[in-house]
Formats: sequence, C-alpha cells, structure tokens
Amino acid sequence: MSVTRSSLTLKMKTKVIVHKKVASFCCLIILLFFHRTLSSQIIYTDITDATPNATYPLDLNNDTIVDFMIHFGGSGGTIGVICSPQNNNAYSGDFANGTYLPYALSTSNPICASLATWYDSSNPGAMGMGASIGYWPSATNKYLALKLIVGTNTYYGWARLDLLSISASFTIKDYAYESTPNICIRAGQSSVGIYEIKTNPIFSIFPNPFISSTTIQTNRNLKNATLTVYNSYGLILMQVKSISGQTNSLYRGNLPSGLYFISLAEENKIIAVEKLIITD
Repeated sequence: MSVTRSSLTLKMKTKVIVHKKVASFCCLIILLFFHRTLSSQIIYTDITDATPNATYPLDLNNDTIVDFMIHFGGSGGTIGVICSPQNNNAYSGDFANGTYLPYALSTSNPICASLATWYDSSNPGAMGMGASIGYWPSATNKYLALKLIVGTNTYYGWARLDLLSISASFTIKDYAYESTPNICIRAGQSSVGIYEIKTNPIFSIFPNPFISSTTIQTNRNLKNATLTVYNSYGLILMQVKSISGQTNSLYRGNLPSGLYFISLAEENKIIAVEKLIITD
C-alpha cells in the first residue's frame, strides 16, 4: 500500500490542527482549575468606605444578589441601624428584652456554626437603637458575623462597620467570606496566605443554571470583548463578539441542556473562565 506525499501532508496537518485544539482546550481547563483553586479561599472585597443615608445592600459573595440589607429603622422616635438578612441568610447575635441584637465582634473572633445563635430574615436585628440599645453604638472597626446560604451550601463571612454613638449613621468598610462551604473564618480575616482579592470577580453569570437566557455582569467596562462557549470536548459552539459595557445577555439558541465552559477574552487574551449550565 502506497501513501502519496500529498495525503501524508494532509494527515500531518490534520494532526497538528487536532493537537492545537487539544492544547488550547487543555489551557482553558487549566485556567478554569487554577481559577477555581484560587477562588476556593477567602474572598475579600475592599470597598470605598460607604456611609449611606438610607440603605446599604450587601452582596457578600458578589453574585449580584443582595444578601443583607443594612438600613435605618426604629419606633417611638428612636432611630436605629438594622441588619435584615435576605432569603435564608443569617447574622449571629443575641435576643434580649424582646429585641434581636447582632453581635459586634472584635478582630480574630471565629465565625462558624459553633456561634451560639443565628437569626434569619424572619428576625431582623437592631445593631444599634439610639445610644443604649444593642452592641454597636460607638463601635469602631467591629465585625458583623454573617452566614450565607447558596443552594445547599453554607458559607461564613463578616462585614466591618462603624456606628455613631447615637446610631444615627453607619459606615461599612469591607467584607469577606470563606468560599469553601462549612469552613470557619475569623473576623477581619482577608487572606489565607496565598490569595486575596480586593475587587469583585471579573464576571458573574446569573442565573446559572439557566433555561433560555442569562446575564453576564463584569466588574470592568469591556471594549470589543468576545464571549466563547465550549462543550466538554473543547469545541467552540457559540461566540458573541464586539461586547462592550458591563452588562450583556447570553441567549441559549439551539444549545441542548448540559455543562459548558464560557470564556471571556479581551484584546485576544482570555481574562476569565467559568462553568455554564443549561437546563430544560
């Protein structure tokens, strides 16, 4: 059996193309694995100190869903600062004289399931009411112990705040959570020694899983970026080019339900990779 030079060249080119695709997808998977490995740490968000005159919506894990509302409230002419967990999230605190009181923790206090009491959305807590009710009036650099519920997973975190002596103003400075479920974090802990993040993730996908469309939210103003959807074999199934701004929609199109990988590239460089799940 003879093999012509042209057919041999064609086979070699085909092999090279296959190798390039495999190598490219391997790099993509390695990037995703590396990203996930790093993210499986304490996720710390340093914000510009915020002193709102009404409400601060706290998104502890930066997924665009508000997890806690820190706001003003009160009764009988007494103003106060209230922590209102959203959904099934909770704060740690005390119950005294008919009032729920979130703790004002000092640096390094452990935050985990071992804390005695947790209160969810059915029991908003008075961080401070006037000058004498609660643990927070006149507090400086104290920590609110937080429990975050995402699906079936439980995460622990903190938010650092100051309160005026008469509870008429509050300032939130930063916050963090341990991204490994059911693992303790210490108040003020922002790093485990090898990874720290001081900005939001490059992009988030919500909802994920999704049925017909989802929203891609980025923490940077994109210019001429490209979103690429791959299957588990590394084949490109969809591309959305010329993306600009911070909020963009991704439509399912003809993609069947399943697990995919989505990459975000700018100036021909992949800057982030995430998993994408489509359901029926």
